[in-house]
Amino acid sequence: MSEQSPSTAAESATNTLSAPLQTLARPPVVQLAVGLAFLVVATNPVSADVGDVYCDTGVETGISLVFGALAGLGLPATAFFIGRAGLSYMRAGGNPEKKNDAKQKLVMSGLGFAIIVTALVSPELVDKVGSQMGFAFSDCVKPI
Repeated sequence: MSEQSPSTAAESATNTLSAPLQTLARPPVVQLAVGLAFLVVATNPVSADVGDVYCDTGVETGISLVFGALAGLGLPATAFFIGRAGLSYMRAGGNPEKKNDAKQKLVMSGLGFAIIVTALVSPELVDKVGSQMGFAFSDCVKPI
């Protein structure tokens, strides 16, 4: 049996005390389940439209302006970048470095297009899921 120095004994006591704190941390799956359960319980008795307070205010106008700008500027911009990446791919010839650069630009442009389309479609999806859970958004909050 070996004797521990005072500093080693203090470190082992600290490690022993901090071990229960490490076991208290919940895994992400449990946190997600608790959050979803809270969402269902918290919104279950709500039957009124969510967002009625924003009707006929500046918020309603702001939402429509933001989504209009997203569709009006974002979609043509992604079409421009996809076309530019396609042209640079065609002009790359046999240079593999230029081809790979053009492929990367094309993938990033496609990803930007997917993000914009998802942003435009997501309010409708959230509304459909919300209506299945028992609450709905008012008509003035829906940007599309």
